[in-house]
Amino acid sequence: MTVSTGFNRKIQKWVLNEQGKVAFQPFKVDGNPYKSKIFLVSATPEPYISVDPLDIRLHIDSLVDSIAFQELYYDEIKASSREYKGCLNFVIWAKEHLKENVVLSYINSLYIDSPQQLKHLKKQKDPLYQQGLDVFKEVLVEFSPSILIVQGTTAWKQFLEHFETQLIDFDSKGLTVQQLESKGVVAKIQLDSGEVVNILVCRSMGYFGKEGASFTEFKNALEQLL
Repeated sequence: MTVSTGFNRKIQKWVLNEQGKVAFQPFKVDGNPYKSKIFLVSATPEPYISVDPLDIRLHIDSLVDSIAFQELYYDEIKASSREYKGCLNFVIWAKEHLKENVVLSYINSLYIDSPQQLKHLKKQKDPLYQQGLDVFKEVLVEFSPSILIVQGTTAWKQFLEHFETQLIDFDSKGLTVQQLESKGVVAKIQLDSGEVVNILVCRSMGYFGKEGASFTEFKNALEQLL
């Protein structure tokens, strides 16, 4: 799939730093993200990739085309974490069982090679750290999903750090992600677009496996929302 010229310009604003290099991954989906109802949110982007400036258009096209993305970054995907591979398995499951193209997104969209680097950038109040947060907020408003799934403890802690004061009907503070997983919708958030988004939380997708056998309650709650 090739993105339109207008959408390409919009994505360029999200992915490039001030030097014109790809520094952020705003989202990843197989198809049109405007038609997706579900966001699956992690802490930071995977896989960690480096994009040649001459390949920016190719890279942007791959963000809406899973086959192209796999061809471009096969080695990086192969070396990625169990959690990321679990996210990919969830995407496949949702497409097969829910007929939904899930958008992968990130609390902080900045490409980093380690969690320590993100902590350092935050401590230093590096502009790239804030830009990574802003990209996520802009992407969320742009595509306005109806369901936001925050996966894993790290992502949930970061989500609360930046969005807790905006949550509606949230009375589950202090619970673990495993406890939250069985609750279904744990809160809602109203976007600047006016869209009210249902928030679900689950364990790391590293535990999902191929079909999410241990995620039965979570999957049932998700199906009931669609």
